[in-house]
Amino acid sequence: MKIQWLRVLLGGFLIEVVLAVVLIGGFAVVGIDISRGVSAGIAIVIGAGCFLAAFVVVLWLGRGVAGQVVLHGLLMGLIATLLYLALVAGSGQWSSALAGYGTVTFVTVNGLRLLGGLFGGVLCQRQRAVPA
Repeated sequence: MKIQWLRVLLGGFLIEVVLAVVLIGGFAVVGIDISRGVSAGIAIVIGAGCFLAAFVVVLWLGRGVAGQVVLHGLLMGLIATLLYLALVAGSGQWSSALAGYGTVTFVTVNGLRLLGGLFGGVLCQRQRAVPA
């Protein structure tokens, strides 16, 4: 089965758009400035948001994938992660991001995007296996 790259790229992009709107917008609304550092509580919220955004987008877009839904979900999470890392590096904020999160938290939070995509693909695949 072929990988549907347009759907994978769209999914990765949508994951990042959802995260930007919900997390950055949400933090701004409640007056939290994450540029000054990320506390443990904020890191948990960001990690959960990364997981959930990827999970939901993969569930939605995974319905249109002909096969290998789990792989497609993982690839959507990977594209989203690479987009984020490119944005951070391209804006010259790599050291600020690592300092704000801490290296372990930074890797963990970004890994949750991959897991969300993977588990979204697993659930989508399981839903197909259940007879209607």
